[in-house]
Amino acid sequence: MPPLLVLGTSERVGSNWVLDSMRHATVQHNEPLRQQLGRGHPLSPLSAPAAPATRSRLASHWVEVFRRSKYHGGRHVIKETNLYFTAKPFLGLFPDAPVVVLSRSPLGVASSFTRGGLWERWGYSAIYRRIVAMAQDDEHRRWSELVPDDDPCPPVALPRLIALNAALLAEALDGRDHVHVSYEAAVLDRPTAMAPVTRLLPGTGTAPPAKAAAPVADDTFATTTRKDELVTRLRPGAADLVESETARCLNLVRGITAPGVAKTVEHWLDGAHAYRRTTLITAEAPAPAPPTAQKARRIAPAYLPASGGIAWRNLLVSNAEMRGFLDELAEAGVTATQDGVHLLAIPMPHERGGRLHPALDGWIVSPGHEHHPAYWITWLGAAAYALREGARLPTAAELDGLTDGATARNADYRFGDATPVVEPGAGADAVHHRVGNLQTWCADGPGSEPGWAPVTRYLHGAAWNTPAPRAEVVRRRSRHLLGASRGVGVRLVRDASTGPPCPPREVADRLNRWLASLGERDRLLSEIDREAITLLSS
Repeated sequence: MPPLLVLGTSERVGSNWVLDSMRHATVQHNEPLRQQLGRGHPLSPLSAPAAPATRSRLASHWVEVFRRSKYHGGRHVIKETNLYFTAKPFLGLFPDAPVVVLSRSPLGVASSFTRGGLWERWGYSAIYRRIVAMAQDDEHRRWSELVPDDDPCPPVALPRLIALNAALLAEALDGRDHVHVSYEAAVLDRPTAMAPVTRLLPGTGTAPPAKAAAPVADDTFATTTRKDELVTRLRPGAADLVESETARCLNLVRGITAPGVAKTVEHWLDGAHAYRRTTLITAEAPAPAPPTAQKARRIAPAYLPASGGIAWRNLLVSNAEMRGFLDELAEAGVTATQDGVHLLAIPMPHERGGRLHPALDGWIVSPGHEHHPAYWITWLGAAAYALREGARLPTAAELDGLTDGATARNADYRFGDATPVVEPGAGADAVHHRVGNLQTWCADGPGSEPGWAPVTRYLHGAAWNTPAPRAEVVRRRSRHLLGASRGVGVRLVRDASTGPPCPPREVADRLNRWLASLGERDRLLSEIDREAITLLSS
């Protein structure tokens, strides 16, 4: 079964609520190319063009794992909103996959960016400069007029990026069946707008979300707030700039690409007429900081004996602990990112939810987040950390037992981020955040992968950005060993099978042995993955 590709003409097109409506029926992958690849990888949307011959064994392995894993284990959904020049090669990986295009008028996107201060928070000036540089390459030069290097203001730069991304996507999809969902149409008549998606994926919810039952500290990614009308809030003159620049870009697109492609782009960027316009007289207040930035209560990590001969670590692994481990491995000869592939941890910018950041003299943690749970950790990173501590990852069945009867304090976007590893009201003799805050990696997985498919491991629980009913907590879903998410962290157990802490050099040696095995092309992907599991589980 091929995956369903959900592709956006830009960010802020409603992709998160579309994914939420599919959560119960699909395995989801949120921006894997943009979030899980460094710029050294040729499939990264912000990478420099690279000839296939320059790809390393690890970079090629990631592509093969990424592609094949989406054809096994249920219906997968891959969401990407800013593919730019990667649109064509990405679509080439899945020639049989159905495609849903999500769009929003540049006027609406600009208003959303203004409301959340996203141009600054998400570093879009740097993104714009990077796209300008990429458009100067011989392969892409015909697009350079769309993004001239003239240091534009956000209301001008944003329509340029949207038009370019939309044009590249439309050209890559030319002649290929796809369906289109307009943000504006979805707000005004969601069942009708979502009908094409419902036909592709029966059972997809079309009802608008109920209003959040609890306050949201940072609602940038929240999908629990109902929206019934379209309103822009822009500074004086900004709306005119957005619309005039959108018109200029559409006129350029008509001269760059085929008439049918240009017409598609024009259709995708339509919708400005649906908005009621208001003027933002004063600057928007920054989004309130979630409680995660406050000083955290401290409790020492400890292992608590439980039934079945296991002992649960009372706290999720923190950013400070993971930082120390990554530094140890770097000193032992294994860097967390190689050839654009993030092996152990994904170094996202702080404004995108990253809390661990590589620096010249070692890893650093975003200030105030040292004692908050580490996320954006791959299964390889989680298992390697467990080996270093003389522990292991729990099984899904063990986590079923641990979470039975527990209530989530932090789920459904209540705080807009993960909160500290120490749960309010719980002491050192309790397992904190048994449900909520983060999902966690498991030691086991489906175990039914055919030889051609990569091996996956279960995720368990509920996170700050997921619902938390019991059915969702225990629902079996899995990811590949190189997968990671802002909602998945590390919980540990000890039992008779775990040995003493493993020295960092031994952990590094095991990882290097696995990396060396990637050159043995006659081996099945499942065999290669199981070797990594064996090396990091004993």
